[in-house]
Amino acid sequence: MVSVTQRILATEGRGVSITQLDSIDPTLVVYRAEATFLGVNVWDLFAVVVSPGARVYWDKQHEDGVLLEDVSELTELWHYKTKPAWPVK
Repeated sequence: MVSVTQRILATEGRGVSITQLDSIDPTLVVYRAEATFLGVNVWDLFAVVVSPGARVYWDKQHEDGVLLEDVSELTELWHYKTKPAWPVK
């Protein structure tokens, strides 16, 4: 469980602030990031996060993504190739 009563500002710059939150568990460090984006909406941000081209930058396990079928205007079928979670021989 995370307590949000006490916050410590970790960093702030270029419209993004990162705050460290208190936690009941001393081994758990919790951060909260806040940012303001002008000229984009939540669906623009969502599209960047789920697109295979951008996934390479934020998902270190991602190797490749291939579009198998464009089913409809709102539905696509993708095949994602990921790296193994642990060393495999």
